[in-house]
Amino acid sequence: MPYVFTTSYIPYNKAQEVAKIYLDNLKDFYAEIRGVAKEIIPIAVKARKDHIEAVGVYEVEESNVGKYLQIESKYQVNFHVLEGFSYNIEVRAKAEEALEMMGLKMPE
Repeated sequence: MPYVFTTSYIPYNKAQEVAKIYLDNLKDFYAEIRGVAKEIIPIAVKARKDHIEAVGVYEVEESNVGKYLQIESKYQVNFHVLEGFSYNIEVRAKAEEALEMMGLKMPE
């Protein structure tokens, strides 16, 4: 099962607006991903020099990656109205999966 990392880049002057949009949509987002993805890291937040960075990590069955990406993208659209807000969504393989791609296995 791959991981999906979503990283949001939030301008300091938009933090409260982002938080409000996040809270307004949180319940619906979790309802939609139920059965599609397992939350590994809900949201980890770090203040950077010129923005706030928020990262969420979800474990998703390979057969559900497309569906999860569609749901995640739909909710990210809510933030598009905020100037300076941006995000990145990445699908990453687990170490075991990456090794299998090379014909190797994790030690027992």
